[in-house]
Amino acid sequence: MKYFLLTLLMAASTFSLQAQGTVRGKVSDSNGETIIGATVLLKTQPNKGGFTDLDGNYSIVHNDSMPIVIQVSFVSYLTIEETITLRKGEVLIKNFTLKTRENEIKLVEITAEAVKNKDYYLENIKKKSSTSIDYISSETMKKTGDNNVTAAVARVSGVSTNGSFITVRGIGDRYLKTNINGLRIPTLDPFTNNIKLDLFPASLVDNIIITKTASPDLPGDWAGAYLSVETKDYPEKLSVNIETNFGYNAQTTGKEILSSQRSATDWLGFDNGFRNVNHDEYLPVNINPTSYQEMAALGLESYFNSLGVNASSAWNETYFKLGLVQLGLLDKARFNDQSSYFAARDQYNQSLKPEAFSIINRVPSESGKKFPNNWDLEKRKAPINFSQGFSIGNQLTLFGRPLGFVAGYRYSSSFLNDPSSIAQRAAVDANGLTSIAFDYGQHVSRETNGWSGLVNLAYKVTPNHSISIMFMPNFTGNNNLRRDSLRDDSGSYIDIFSKTQFYEERKQLVYQAKTEHYFPAVKIKAELQSSYTKGESSVPDFKGYNYFYNNDSLFELDRTYSNTSRFYRYLNEELFDSRLAFELPIFSKPGLSRKLKFGGAFQSNNKDNQQYNYLLSYTVPTKYIIENGDVSPFFSLDNFSINSDNKIVSYYQRDENPGNRSIGRSSIVAAYGMLDYNITPQLRVSGGLRIEHAKIYTDVFLYDSLGYAPNDGRRFFPGGIIALAPNPGDLDNVSILPSINVIFKIVDDEIAPKNIRLNFSKSVARPSMRELSEIIVFDYELRAPVFGNSDLKMVDINNYDIRFESYFRKGDNVSLSLFYKDFKNHIELVNSNIGFSWQNVDQSRAMGIEIEGKKKIINKLEFRANVTFTNSLSDFVQNRLELNNGEKTYIPFDTVSRAMFGQAPYVINGILSYSSDSLGLTATISYNRQGPRLSIASIDGTPDIYEISRNLVDFKLSKSIGKGFSVTFIIKDLLNSPIRRSYKYADGWSVDYDRYTYGTNYQLGFNYKF
Repeated sequence: MKYFLLTLLMAASTFSLQAQGTVRGKVSDSNGETIIGATVLLKTQPNKGGFTDLDGNYSIVHNDSMPIVIQVSFVSYLTIEETITLRKGEVLIKNFTLKTRENEIKLVEITAEAVKNKDYYLENIKKKSSTSIDYISSETMKKTGDNNVTAAVARVSGVSTNGSFITVRGIGDRYLKTNINGLRIPTLDPFTNNIKLDLFPASLVDNIIITKTASPDLPGDWAGAYLSVETKDYPEKLSVNIETNFGYNAQTTGKEILSSQRSATDWLGFDNGFRNVNHDEYLPVNINPTSYQEMAALGLESYFNSLGVNASSAWNETYFKLGLVQLGLLDKARFNDQSSYFAARDQYNQSLKPEAFSIINRVPSESGKKFPNNWDLEKRKAPINFSQGFSIGNQLTLFGRPLGFVAGYRYSSSFLNDPSSIAQRAAVDANGLTSIAFDYGQHVSRETNGWSGLVNLAYKVTPNHSISIMFMPNFTGNNNLRRDSLRDDSGSYIDIFSKTQFYEERKQLVYQAKTEHYFPAVKIKAELQSSYTKGESSVPDFKGYNYFYNNDSLFELDRTYSNTSRFYRYLNEELFDSRLAFELPIFSKPGLSRKLKFGGAFQSNNKDNQQYNYLLSYTVPTKYIIENGDVSPFFSLDNFSINSDNKIVSYYQRDENPGNRSIGRSSIVAAYGMLDYNITPQLRVSGGLRIEHAKIYTDVFLYDSLGYAPNDGRRFFPGGIIALAPNPGDLDNVSILPSINVIFKIVDDEIAPKNIRLNFSKSVARPSMRELSEIIVFDYELRAPVFGNSDLKMVDINNYDIRFESYFRKGDNVSLSLFYKDFKNHIELVNSNIGFSWQNVDQSRAMGIEIEGKKKIINKLEFRANVTFTNSLSDFVQNRLELNNGEKTYIPFDTVSRAMFGQAPYVINGILSYSSDSLGLTATISYNRQGPRLSIASIDGTPDIYEISRNLVDFKLSKSIGKGFSVTFIIKDLLNSPIRRSYKYADGWSVDYDRYTYGTNYQLGFNYKF
């Protein structure tokens, strides 16, 4: 209701404007450059009109319904006159392209609406760009039915997906930079350098631009692609869009899936505190108090302190006897009488020792009750998948100047379920032979809830100065459940089972501001952009336990072997990103773009990571027989107290390793200068130099505050998961990064050009704060600890690219790209003998070919396709990591040549689309396949693990029903292809690291737009 009222309010506010007719648009030259200061007016009423602003935009308001003549002119360009009829209340969009007086060919005039989300708008940018780019538009996303950015960019040439992350040209996510409107936001992930793209709903995105060759005005720390997600821009006139989608999965919807006790706000994408605890209230239970601690609990602390005895003093029998005297159990006269002493000691052990134990542990034992008894999994019937979106936008007039706005949100709730997935783990025996060590049968389920919002405002303060602001909140909660079964005939148990819960919530609040300026006196354009993101990632209770099926055909929990533990992790991250850019035309000549660009950038990132690990322990090591599947008595909160036998049945032990809290900070200062110069209409050169100074520092919070130097022996904490003494990660580097792009127009035709693009650039890839930080985090998917490496070096990359592109007058196009990249100190995640970590690879290279094109088969039938073939090679020495009192030693044991981590040998995409405006019908079928790519590199003797190829086929049908209404039907993953990672044996993929099949999704959607 409130959105309906908002719509009425906006419509009312624009009534006076809509009562008149308005014509708006943009004026540009044949190179796509906006023309500032062009004259646009009514020929018969010169007082109506004006000059184009810094974006090349104009606006004319007219009251009559009679035909009018618009005249567009600028020095050295041919004047355009266009006759139009403007109806009352209409907002008509007219864009003009001016030709130079030296070029007497027929004038071309383009008319379009809200072009930024259209293919032809982006195709024009691609033609005119000084770098090699690809794109996916909102228009295409609607055709394919992709509902988030991950699914959408998988259609782009050279792009392959890995869950919510992507690789480009077979190169892993380390070499990608993902941005929102050209500015960075934090990853909020402890295991990757890139953000999860499924955070961003497609309905709030205008387009996604993927830049594949470097330029000095772009950051220099990428090699695969620079990806910018462009959020929705305001429309030229009032636009309201409402979308509702319902999804059905035959394998999930209405079926029993795994679930857990949930908070009342799970449906909103975050936990309301139900799973969380106040870790400051935790008190450790003292199962074996010292005699001094017992005496102090019985009231003798002051007495012993008067003797100079405290908790750190060496305790002896004399002190104990003195305590017995003070407690009235031993007479002073019999102090040295052994029989009297033994009698007093026995009396103490029978009566006062239990009392002291109770005093010491009364409050700590109760602290275990603050943890909820929500250990067991539940079953529930999965509801339908659902999403709801709403957006409204318009352009108004405020103080005589245009004010544009767009606001929207999208909510979604979805479920995944696979009751018969598998996970196998290989191992190497003493003879070097590989076998299957573990063979799990799994039931896995996932519930995902989240919402995103967008508010975008833009205001032209003057024709030459504008400001825009954007706010984008994102909330996502994932509840992951897993039940494993493991056959084990070797021990006292036949089958071993485990139940695991992993709930993760992420929150990002993105604030962006942008100002644009044009100074006519010096003809300089200036642009200042800044972004601040406050991000939080929380894992409020990652827990699991084992139970068993014994030889007596009974299910039981064994307190000794159940490995019952719960983990909490909190990551807070703040990232500020900004850049200042100037553009100055030089040696100006109509029809030729010649510009000097220069500017700078600054980025600052701060992280604080805390984790708490609790092991559920017991003073009574008994077994518990599970009856009717109920484990709640085993985890009963009543066990967290002192019983009648003066024993605590259950209590939590917390890992107090200082490495559980780490900090990180980084800053990058950059400056650049470049020339973008048309030597002739056919030859263009763009290039220059970028300099970046990067400082990255990370350490354990306590060791940093105490000023411990690297390799200080006090950094070693012997009770950790891995006996590692964490050193600080410290990187301070200045990078000089040249790049050059050469574009030669084989055919100089504005509509159907043929170009050759050549590029060379140097770029870098810096280890992230997480990778440099030697903290240890247990991973849900890998089922293993992951730790950083403070010895990591920065990666240096040389990039070489050639692209041929040809456009045709009917809208068809084809392009062919060749690329080669060599890497020094390439970084990979590897599976070592003690866990997962990152390491440098001395030399690596990747080369490949991309072919893509678009063909209109018949008038209403269009086919798009792209294919990428990549070949990569890494040469490196495998090292076995050994730890001695926390110090690392790398022992070489093998020399290996293999594909680069994350590299897919081929990627194939195809989209066949039928559109009929007269029928209001659009039908699209799309296909995606990527080759097997290295997912987990191994240095423990087991085979490497690859993500196996899968065929993805999607279908979408859309039909308009009346004015503004449409209905869509979508089938996602029509073939129900399994997501599979397998060990690479000489005879094939016989052992699956993991395998999931989530079923085919059917979606029915309803849309209303006006």
